[in-house]
Amino acid sequence: MNNYKDIIENPFFIKWIFNPTIELDLYWDSYIEEHPQEANMILELKLKLRNINLINNMLSEAEKLKLAYDISKRLDGVDKRITQKKRLNNFFKYAAVAILFFSVGASVVYFSIGKEDLVKYVSEIKIPPTVNGPMLILPEGKSIPLKNGESTLDYRNSGKIVLNEDSIVIAVELSIMNQLVMPHGSSSKVVLCDNTVVWLNAGSRLIYPSVFMNKTREVVLFGEAYFDVAKDNNKPFLVQTSALEIKVLGTQFNISAYPEDNVIQTVLKKGSVSIRQIGETKFENEIILKPNQLASFDKSTKLSKVTNVNTDFYVSWIDGLLSFENLDMNRVIKRLERYYDINIQFEDPMLGSIKISGKLDLKQNKEEVFEYLAKVSTTAFEKNDEKNYKIK
Repeated sequence: MNNYKDIIENPFFIKWIFNPTIELDLYWDSYIEEHPQEANMILELKLKLRNINLINNMLSEAEKLKLAYDISKRLDGVDKRITQKKRLNNFFKYAAVAILFFSVGASVVYFSIGKEDLVKYVSEIKIPPTVNGPMLILPEGKSIPLKNGESTLDYRNSGKIVLNEDSIVIAVELSIMNQLVMPHGSSSKVVLCDNTVVWLNAGSRLIYPSVFMNKTREVVLFGEAYFDVAKDNNKPFLVQTSALEIKVLGTQFNISAYPEDNVIQTVLKKGSVSIRQIGETKFENEIILKPNQLASFDKSTKLSKVTNVNTDFYVSWIDGLLSFENLDMNRVIKRLERYYDINIQFEDPMLGSIKISGKLDLKQNKEEVFEYLAKVSTTAFEKNDEKNYKIK
């Protein structure tokens, strides 16, 4: 085996890394003894991969293999004159980026592989089925369950993580990314190290470092979040979604970018933001939003539209309220499904196109919320069980 791609393509190596057994240990001991010239490369690769074995809990076997193969193809395209040590370091920069937990040293690699690749890798990482509540996943792979309902994390104390104002978790690798997972039925607030406050909605994920150590403050969002960004003219704040990059200096805005939704919505409450499609090399085709404007990006057509709106309809969820005016009922129902972690079906799909207006207090018992919604929509809610409802 002359390169990393050859090693990774050996199925016994992948199994050895992620699912080691005595038999595999014996196999590789024998292989190294017969091929001593490859020993250093194999053993160092083994050590480094096991150090980032975080993906063992995050990816399926097929996803692990695909990730390793894609990375090896990139590395084998690197100039052959590069030293073995540098190639190995680059490999782990790519791997770290691909699984979200990358260090400040990976900044160059982050941009060299392109944001499309980063977001693609991130989006393919599945939430483990065992995660049935809000979860903070630290860089070293440790998972910290959070309180159901609302939790607050504070990173302002020199990289220490304060949970709900009492317990403290030390962030060992300050520049490495944390992942906050909010399943349906949960929400959370995060105070980042720069005093930026992020409210993360149900069914969402936020990836961010304990400390911003680069020239920009970058986070990755899947789902919905409201940002109150601390102003720093020398260090722009960037939010990456599946298709867009939102750039700000200091402002208040909301992004709804759920992977299953065809439209990404960015609403500006205060300040200014610029938006561009990921893949554009410059901000030449950017959209500049003004306060009380909504930018809607259609992921299918790649077209954007800007309209003037009442921002309260888009940001009231951070206070446990859902406000809407002349909105299709199916869009309201989708938000309720995420908030309460339930499934609601329309007996007649046409009912979903009913236009409704009102304000729901989601902190109330959901049965009371459904009763009010039934009145404003002239429909009826039928409860099948605790998780399933039907609208007639």
